Amino acid sequence: MSAISAINIQLARLRVRYANSGVPKFLAWWARELKELLPQRWRGLFADGAQELLVDASAGEIGVWRQSGGRSAEYGRILRDQAPEDQRNEFSRLRDRIDDPNLRVFYCIPARRALRRELNLPAAAEDKLRQVLAFEMDRQTPFKADQVYFDCRVVQRDVAAKSLKIDLYVVPRGQLDQELAALSGLGIALDGVDCWRDAPGSGRAGLNLLPQERRVKRVNQRLRLNLALGAGAAVLFVVAGMLFLSNRQTALDAMSAEVEKAKADAKQTAVLAKKLKDNTTSASYLYRVKRDTTPMTAMLADLTKRLPDNTFLERLTVDEKGKVEVQGQSGNANKLIEDLQKSEVLENAAFIGTVQPDARTKKDRFTMNFQLHKRADAQATDKDKKPNGKAGKQPAEAADAPAA
Repeated sequence: MSAISAINIQLARLRVRYANSGVPKFLAWWARELKELLPQRWRGLFADGAQELLVDASAGEIGVWRQSGGRSAEYGRILRDQAPEDQRNEFSRLRDRIDDPNLRVFYCIPARRALRRELNLPAAAEDKLRQVLAFEMDRQTPFKADQVYFDCRVVQRDVAAKSLKIDLYVVPRGQLDQELAALSGLGIALDGVDCWRDAPGSGRAGLNLLPQERRVKRVNQRLRLNLALGAGAAVLFVVAGMLFLSNRQTALDAMSAEVEKAKADAKQTAVLAKKLKDNTTSASYLYRVKRDTTPMTAMLADLTKRLPDNTFLERLTVDEKGKVEVQGQSGNANKLIEDLQKSEVLENAAFIGTVQPDARTKKDRFTMNFQLHKRADAQATDKDKKPNGKAGKQPAEAADAPAA
């Protein structure tokens, strides 16, 4: 089985299921009710069915009817005594007057020319109805399937009995082939062969006896153009969406770059602020140390003044807290404490360890320490501090502390 046959079988099954459902009846009823609400002059615009040209060939002329909305009206006649070229041009003129690329053309024959049979078939046969009828043709008619054109119409579906009531219409090929060839010579491309419901011009019965392979292959240029325009619109929509997303991404990237730059600037500002704070703290510390500490020159001048001439120092160290330690020799070490207690720069003088005589110099070797006095402005600052430990008004020199 070819792929096309398998697809046709599946489509036939879908059509059967759709026909057996209540949807077609509901849609037909709904459409009728909606049309009844329209004005009378508008109802013709929504007539059921597409426009069709119905062709009837007789010995003297070819009649053309226009059918629309289930009603047919005479559209024109082509005389047989004209030249074939004139007949072809006349039909083309009639055809071109209807601006409808999907206009279908049917050749209609009298109903008496078709052999009609009523058949009862199982409901399962509806999926492959034409194949079943072709197989049953020689049993139901005097012809074989390849000798006739045939079509059928489902008259009744019995769901309970799972059966179908079929009307089979058969026309021998020998009767139609010459007529179809003559119409083809006049440039009349047929979409199907049908029977008149009653007399010519009464409308077609709704059959199509012409096999699929002999029907005209129509190309709907408008449909192709609409599909191309729709595809172009879809492509443009996708491109517009992609451009929109690209623009949003570009704007997001630019905003992210600005945010990252702002973060970097903020970090740099924080680092600079911390450095400024550290430098300010260091400068304040150095200022406080300078303010609170007695200068080394004042201490050395006072030591020089207080120490007698028979005394010399071998080592002198001062730590950051103002503690001074000296080591030296003196002719009378015990008198040093008394002399240093009179100093306004040094206080709390005391020996470290014992005083020992030096045999070489015949003097006393001593080691002593003492504390440097705070400067007068530092003491004044300490007195201005509040009892809870918070500083009160700072001296004027604090406003002049060096900044980083």
